[in-house]
Amino acid sequence: MEQTFRIDISDILPKDKKPKPNWKAMLSIKRRALSLVPAYSITTHKSQGQTLNNVVIDLKLPNETDDIAAVYVPLSRVKRLADLIILRQSDYKVLLIKP
Repeated sequence: MEQTFRIDISDILPKDKKPKPNWKAMLSIKRRALSLVPAYSITTHKSQGQTLNNVVIDLKLPNETDDIAAVYVPLSRVKRLADLIILRQSDYKVLLIKP
């Protein structure tokens, strides 16, 4: 997002630097910013049983199959795949275990 402002700075200039009468000292300022959306984080355990609108997961797959629920739970919190963002691509063969 970018905004441009034009500001008359003649009122804030020192008296010895004042512009001539009827002349305005205009300053053009550009401001650039990222549009941010407030967010929060929760643990996998806290998200159990919830349906969320949008989910961003920093997915670190476990080395052992004991913690496979820690991967399944955050992946299953959204209704549509389009509402899910996975930050780390991983080997999904770990998910293909039988219960």
